[in-house]
Amino acid sequence: MTAPIKRISLQSEIIKYIQSYIEEHGLKEGDRLPSQGEFIEMMQVSRTALREAFKTLEADKIVEVKNGKGIYVGAGEKKKQSVEALLGFTVEKEKLLEVLEARRAMENELIHMIIRTATEGELDELGESLDALLRKIDAGEQDTVEDKAFHARIYKMCHNEVFYKLLLLLSEYTDKFWQFPLDMKEPFKKSMPYHGELYYALRERNEKKAQRINNKLLDCIYEDIAKQLRKE
Repeated sequence: MTAPIKRISLQSEIIKYIQSYIEEHGLKEGDRLPSQGEFIEMMQVSRTALREAFKTLEADKIVEVKNGKGIYVGAGEKKKQSVEALLGFTVEKEKLLEVLEARRAMENELIHMIIRTATEGELDELGESLDALLRKIDAGEQDTVEDKAFHARIYKMCHNEVFYKLLLLLSEYTDKFWQFPLDMKEPFKKSMPYHGELYYALRERNEKKAQRINNKLLDCIYEDIAKQLRKE
């Protein structure tokens, strides 16, 4: 049986405990987990700390909390196991800045690949994605979907399926943290002007310029995340 947590202040320790419990007991999607009260007794943690951990796990679909019925293993558990096998860790907010640094390194190589492999048709399609994003920005509307589509199209242009899926994986996991638990409802507005600059640098097939602009874009994201983490 998993031993009680010695340090109860870190949300990540509680998350790992619950995930270990699921794995050690061979639980599958739809299986019922112990109640919050039982987990509190097992781990010797506060109800507030446990509740926050469950919110993170629920956002990632690792667990499903059904009011009045209990806590169940969610549909994301199977996916989580494959992700952990690939990356070797579960993304938590303490790891978020490290994930962004990994993304920076991968995207610098991504740009090198795109300059060599992207077709003119793909660049045209990226321009269409940029136009859709800019329309939302100009209208003052929520642009999350268009922003994600813009970056996903860039990732696809590397013509390397493994690299593409790795970048999507990092993006998918970090995206979950913008609104919860970091409560960032309109993040990264400072990065928006760089999207157009990045597109035109790629269009020019200017590798160093594109990498420089992309690093500025990521700097804005990094600064926003670091600022938010310091508030906690």
